[in-house]
Amino acid sequence: MRSLVFEGRTWEAYEAMRNKDTKLHSAARKIIKELLRSNDPTVGLGKPEALKHNLSGLWSRRLSRQDRIVYKLDESSIYIFALGGHYDQP
Repeated sequence: MRSLVFEGRTWEAYEAMRNKDTKLHSAARKIIKELLRSNDPTVGLGKPEALKHNLSGLWSRRLSRQDRIVYKLDESSIYIFALGGHYDQP
């Protein structure tokens, strides 16, 4: 099983999401669990999508219509880079 690493301030965003929007937090939690358990974290819930251009090497999954989780994976870890608003928004 891979380990989970929250980069930058993503842990604070995850905790804030728990207090602000429980439905969104629940979606994030389900996707994170799936990422940790899956043999292929590039398929599954949230329509996984390989990002392009300056975000090449990262993956995105939908939490809601406008919210995403952006992550990168290697053999030993999954790195969460963004949670919440679409990756081109603050």
